[in-house]
Amino acid sequence: MTAPAKKSVLLLMFSAILSLSVLAERPKMKFGDISVSDFEPKSYPIDPSADAVVLGHFGEVTYEGNNHGYLSIVYRKHLRIRVMNRNGFDAATIGIRLYLGGGGIEEKIDKLEAATYNLVDGKVEASKLDNKSLFKDKVTKSYHIQKFTMPNLQEGSIIDVRYTVTSPFPRVIDPWSFQGEYPRLYTEYAVSIPEWYDFMVLSQGYHPYASRDVKKTIETYNLYFDGGAGAAGQTARYTANVTTTTMAMENVPALKQENFTTTLDNHISKVSFQLSRYNPPGGISTPINNNWFAVSNNLLKSPDFGEELSGNLNWLKSDLQTIVGSSTENYDKAKAIYNYVKNGFTCSSHRGLYKTNSLKKIFQSKSGTVADINLLLTAMLSAQGFSAQPVILSTRDNGVLYEAYPMLERLNYVVTRVQVDDKTYLLDASYRNLGFGTLPAFCYNGGGRLIDKMPVIVNLSPDSLIETRIASINLIADGPGKLNGSYTSKLGVQESYNSRERLATVSKDDFFSAIKKAYPGEMSVTDPELEGLTDYEEPLTVKYNLSTSFSEDVVYLNPLFTEAKKDNPFKAAERLYPIEMPYAINDIVAGRIDIPEGYEVDEMPKSTRVMYNENEGMFEYLLVKNGSSIQLRSTLKLNKANFLPEDYASLRDFFGYVVKCHSEQIVLKKIKK
Repeated sequence: MTAPAKKSVLLLMFSAILSLSVLAERPKMKFGDISVSDFEPKSYPIDPSADAVVLGHFGEVTYEGNNHGYLSIVYRKHLRIRVMNRNGFDAATIGIRLYLGGGGIEEKIDKLEAATYNLVDGKVEASKLDNKSLFKDKVTKSYHIQKFTMPNLQEGSIIDVRYTVTSPFPRVIDPWSFQGEYPRLYTEYAVSIPEWYDFMVLSQGYHPYASRDVKKTIETYNLYFDGGAGAAGQTARYTANVTTTTMAMENVPALKQENFTTTLDNHISKVSFQLSRYNPPGGISTPINNNWFAVSNNLLKSPDFGEELSGNLNWLKSDLQTIVGSSTENYDKAKAIYNYVKNGFTCSSHRGLYKTNSLKKIFQSKSGTVADINLLLTAMLSAQGFSAQPVILSTRDNGVLYEAYPMLERLNYVVTRVQVDDKTYLLDASYRNLGFGTLPAFCYNGGGRLIDKMPVIVNLSPDSLIETRIASINLIADGPGKLNGSYTSKLGVQESYNSRERLATVSKDDFFSAIKKAYPGEMSVTDPELEGLTDYEEPLTVKYNLSTSFSEDVVYLNPLFTEAKKDNPFKAAERLYPIEMPYAINDIVAGRIDIPEGYEVDEMPKSTRVMYNENEGMFEYLLVKNGSSIQLRSTLKLNKANFLPEDYASLRDFFGYVVKCHSEQIVLKKIKK
């Protein structure tokens, strides 16, 4: 796990926080109790420019007996929001996610009360939500969202929403976000758990708790058991120790999307829960996937994941002989199998952890999800005699993987690791424009897990991924006021992949059209060329010719042309969470520009060299006039991809300096005769 992730994620057992009891004053908030004074603030100190402000957000989790012989979870939630202006109207669209299970088992809304309050002629008027206005959104096999938009919205409106959800899934407790798109004045989550369930509590974020209180009580639960087949049912009464943990935060600022962020969900202050042990009354205490060895073993035995990998794969033998052909080297054999799957199969979804079909049917249909394709690739490599295993991970947009504790619901991607002779390679056959041994940058999100007898961490830190890009600009004097020359750029691995992906959907002319538009009107771009477009193990090289002419007395020329960094990606005054670049960078531009006939250099940017945080980065910009030409070299290096929030100001200043230097121009002056 990267340093920022370590800093933002704490793992706490409930038993470990029993001694923590920091109390804050809980604001009184009764549903529908809205007064004239609630409309008086024209803004709130936490964020005077906020479009909407959450005045209060309360959640309560309790267990209760049901008529099916087990416990249900009851969620009671209350949300109050002040809409400050029309830009905040989106805050008045509320979504309640309801999870679905097999056999018609599902979460249900038991009670919903909602109203919009406005100040009209000095009096508070309520506009109640018509429950018939609810609609289903994002319906999937595992959940749907009940959505509604509050009525009679105006600038300054207060919306009040209270509802109860009953869940038949006692082993799953909903997470709670203390932070979000809008600032929150107060937010609280109270969770009461009977001793039959042990949960790991995973707390993340950077905003401190205002209150965290733990209490012990004894509760009684009545469970009704159906006798079945006409027999009379019976009710059993159980008594259990219950731990109630109440967590609250005050004055929580909004968390806004900024450049170089994997996903805001990694940094929002929130708490989530993972069942670690089930202690049934009168039964045997059972650990629940509480270590990676157990998870890996279960996945390898699962028919939806790895069971077939250890089964009979002889049905692949004849096809493999055709695929491998006359190859004699192990590398060539592995690459042939990889290319067969990559080029011959269509990926229907680039998310998923489990197979959707048997390996044989996936092989026959020539299509499947990323899990289908890469598990099949693993099987084919294994059948050929290679040591190959699946690797599971969480992509950058999906959130960070907790390395110390397995949470399968946080994983969404499968790739393959194969050993060829004395070297190991990571493979993803779900994208056709990837080379052998290359993963998309979004897979580099800290670490993956090898699913094997020894489920070791697979290093996928962005810090380990270095994107080297080398560009060359050469312009030769070709008559009075004329320059002709060439541009060549050898792209980095990830930029090569991105460009190939784009070229799969647009023509070569359209691809270069965007490049031409980036040059000033007087610069002509001709003879575009792409080298290595289908050689996926090598960088893509972009080439074209340049020419320009001018007759003005004074000419301003940026020697880097389109290679100049024009914008600082770090624009905010401060940043509350880490900077997460997709990879470390090594960006080099070198070249030669002749002084055109009839002109002389009047001014030229000064050379400079600065280090960032001693050895974490470097910027060098060298321009040297050598006779009738100018030699130039620009090098921008960052030796790592992830930076802590406290590095933000210096990183912003560093890139600001790069932009300033790259904006300076050579001034050419016509020689007077």
